[in-house]
Amino acid sequence: MRLKQKFIYRNSKNEKIKLILEPWAEEYNIESNSEVEIIVEGDIEKGYLMIESETDRVVIYGWQGSLIQVFKNGELID
Repeated sequence: MRLKQKFIYRNSKNEKIKLILEPWAEEYNIESNSEVEIIVEGDIEKGYLMIESETDRVVIYGWQGSLIQVFKNGELID
């Protein structure tokens, strides 16, 4: 079964953090007190999403065949 889910991540810290998408090794800087929209899409029978929070970074792990996109102000971040 295909899943498409959107969630908002807000960096409420006083400094920027790094958002990392694995297994693609894509990195995004999220400025202090800003937010991004994250859209996850994929077959949920093939895996699951895992989110790991560290002091200066958030790592989102996708699964085989999944797609994760990050948007800021409605625009896809490259």
